[in-house]
Amino acid sequence: MAYHSVSHVALRVAQLQAAEEFYCDLFGLAVAFREADTPAGWATLPEGAGWEDAAAAGIQLELSMLHRDGLSIALEQAGRAAAPDDALSHIGLFVAEADLAELRTRVAAPGFQLRLDRPDLLLFEDPHGITWEVSTVNRLRSSGASIGRWLDIGQSAR
Repeated sequence: MAYHSVSHVALRVAQLQAAEEFYCDLFGLAVAFREADTPAGWATLPEGAGWEDAAAAGIQLELSMLHRDGLSIALEQAGRAAAPDDALSHIGLFVAEADLAELRTRVAAPGFQLRLDRPDLLLFEDPHGITWEVSTVNRLRSSGASIGRWLDIGQSAR
């Protein structure tokens, strides 16, 4: 089985904006995108819009993807109802379709907890408690942008 790369490491943080600033400064990262989980699914803050724009629109951002060279860190707001507050949320892997199909058969074994199974993505917890997001799509592009779902900040992005 050939894995292309670790696509990202996702960390849960108590203060998303402060953590974003910290990791950007620490590793020289740039913000790739910011998102909020809406009733319709993940939606992306328009390019050029920032924290102030989201706050003015009453939007609570819940995810910030940071990137530079081969390093991508997804920061998730801790305390979201969908997930526990452990510091490590999950590790993302980018793989070929055939490798995802092979892995799908392996995680059907006892001890694995399947969380999501889509044609392009498998999300599961291994017997050691680590959650893995394995996909045939490199996740540096935001979920919202991938399908044209943008956060409505009520004004043109700057």
